[in-house]
Amino acid sequence: MKPAPIAIVGGGPCGLTFARLLETAGIDYVVFERDASPEGTSLFQGGTLDLHSETGQKALRRAGLTDEFEQVARRDATTITLQTCRGNLSTTLGEGRDAPEIDRLQLRQLLLNSLPAHRIRWDKALHSIDRANKNPQLGAADWLLHFADGSTETGFRLIVGADGAWSKVRPLITPASPQYSGKMSIEGRISPGNPQYAAAQEMVGAGNSVATGKDTALCIQQVSDRSYRVYMSLRVPSTFTRPGGDADITELEKARTTVLAFYADWAPHLRAFVEAAEGPWRPWPLNRLDPDIFLEGSESWTREPGVTLLGDAAHLATPNGEGVNMAMYDALVLFDAIMTEIQKGDSDPAALERAIVAYEAEMRPRGREKILDSIDMEEMMYVEEGAAKMLAMINPDAHQ
Repeated sequence: MKPAPIAIVGGGPCGLTFARLLETAGIDYVVFERDASPEGTSLFQGGTLDLHSETGQKALRRAGLTDEFEQVARRDATTITLQTCRGNLSTTLGEGRDAPEIDRLQLRQLLLNSLPAHRIRWDKALHSIDRANKNPQLGAADWLLHFADGSTETGFRLIVGADGAWSKVRPLITPASPQYSGKMSIEGRISPGNPQYAAAQEMVGAGNSVATGKDTALCIQQVSDRSYRVYMSLRVPSTFTRPGGDADITELEKARTTVLAFYADWAPHLRAFVEAAEGPWRPWPLNRLDPDIFLEGSESWTREPGVTLLGDAAHLATPNGEGVNMAMYDALVLFDAIMTEIQKGDSDPAALERAIVAYEAEMRPRGREKILDSIDMEEMMYVEEGAAKMLAMINPDAHQ
């Protein structure tokens, strides 16, 4: 009998990377993606990503997509400019490092182009999962996936939750849910026609810029169309930008006035980017999972036969420059664990379960470290002396 397919819930970078790796090995799978179609919009899909050689790029190499990646990778965009909110300590680092930038939408399209169209089921937002026959011994095959459109799917040999921060698959393995860090980034834009565009070119160039202040940071990055994303990062309640909140983004100019108050004592050349940031603004509340769920012996992480997690669904952290890289590396580690079992001649449910156990044994301590690193990064981002701390972290030999 033909083996049942692997179900991948989520068509982001890690889910599609895993799908592509399975495709290269001729393993049957299906991806369920909540977006209505592959026609993504750049408006709210996040900015640019730097792919690291031994994680994100390694996954693409193993997936046979190096040439396609190099066609769109921006190897001239690896620099980061650090400064304090006063404009002091302005230092540019990272030129020539092997971490080229690629827009999130470009990465997604690159991966989609490598997969047969029939492998992706669009407009399939997972609503819930339960057992078809209430038999906990049946493994993945008996889980019933309920989608928001009212349809159901079952009969898989493995279910992989790659469905992001608010994963619907995660509750099968852990009761842990994302916790708000107390910080939020609000995204705006500087387009080529913006009065601040020339200033962005001069300060940021093709790369990234970070300025740090008390309870406030400002990050600017160039994307592939040469416009800039502006991230106004604040220590604020999670309700800050919601309707009725202090910076309700449905009224942009009132929200701008409120946000500008956080930058009142910043250097004029930095404050000007907040004054000029175009809408619509998009809030990105910064959430993370509790790192202690990954500790050995933790009762907050259990094994559910035939089910596992990748990327943010597994180890959501606040931004630290590693997120998409760790997610794509998850896909590679799980794939390698599966291939190890297949090469032994095993492909039964027990063999897949051994692969999951091997994957999670590697992923869990790495996921915990990623979350702890992100907390350390938060401590640097939201204090004025954070720029100096980041400089010391990135380049310990730099003269200060």
